[in-house]
Amino acid sequence: MIRAFPAVLGRSSRLVPWWHLAFGLVAAFGLAATRRTTYLDDVVFGLRVGAVALVASTAFVFDDPALNLMDGKPVPLWLQRSARLTLVLPAIVAGWWLLLAWMEAGLHSSAETAGLTVPRLALSIEVTALLGIVWAAATLMLRAGRETGGMVAATALLAIVVGLILLPERWTWFASPAAPPVPGEGSSPQWQAWVDAHRRWAALAVAGWAAVVVGVRGPASSRRVRWPRPALNQSERE
Repeated sequence: MIRAFPAVLGRSSRLVPWWHLAFGLVAAFGLAATRRTTYLDDVVFGLRVGAVALVASTAFVFDDPALNLMDGKPVPLWLQRSARLTLVLPAIVAGWWLLLAWMEAGLHSSAETAGLTVPRLALSIEVTALLGIVWAAATLMLRAGRETGGMVAATALLAIVVGLILLPERWTWFASPAAPPVPGEGSSPQWQAWVDAHRRWAALAVAGWAAVVVGVRGPASSRRVRWPRPALNQSERE
């Protein structure tokens, strides 16, 4: 299987909907640009909106109109989907870090905010969780026997994001960034809300990516090529 992986990568590179990813990256920069200011809260909000657009563009990565033609072939589905993951994940990581750097450059455009930094690690945990949600929904739909899972995955992402926004403030997932506590002093409620929110994001990321691993494996019931039985003549029937 390892020897076949380069060939599978070559085939997958032609099937991945790169134009979806390009459109998502352009949309992410466009939406984030509306909040590219010298205020950290605005920058974080813009990055979150851009992250949703970027992640939503990956919903159709695993869709393959020719999936049924691969039945009976020596290349298993998990290898094909792993190849797509290998191709797309570095592109998403690069796009996200470009967006982070661009938004942080706008934050530093003022002398008053030159010392501020974007909480890259915390926001990247949020993106990892959202990506896990999308790919878990997409691969699990394919595992359940659906021919495509992209539309369900994109809808699930938007529904979950809206649901998280509507939660009560004490259960907020989109906390505002706060300065860490000074040694010897207690933490502020805003900092505690930030920490608690990202603990939940980390747990969601682990659960989502565990589901992706299960979904990448292929259909729940193995597909076998059934050949028709030859008709029996009169002597064989007797």
